[in-house]
Amino acid sequence: MTKLLEQAIAAIRTLPNRRQDEAAALLLDLVQDDRGSVHLIPEQAVEVERRLREPGSYVTHDQVRGCFRT
Repeated sequence: MTKLLEQAIAAIRTLPNRRQDEAAALLLDLVQDDRGSVHLIPEQAVEVERRLREPGSYVTHDQVRGCFRT
């Protein structure tokens, strides 16, 4: 465990239980995100499916990369 993580956990331990649970949930979300999982609520899944059915409504990977070139 890194020193920074140890410091963060020590600080979290001083919080009320409710805040400790909030911090723990944030950390677990962060770990889950690193595993590449995407969790959509049903409404989001429906929207993704709707947009996938719309031909021509996408940009290419090159177009996206062009937006981030410096």
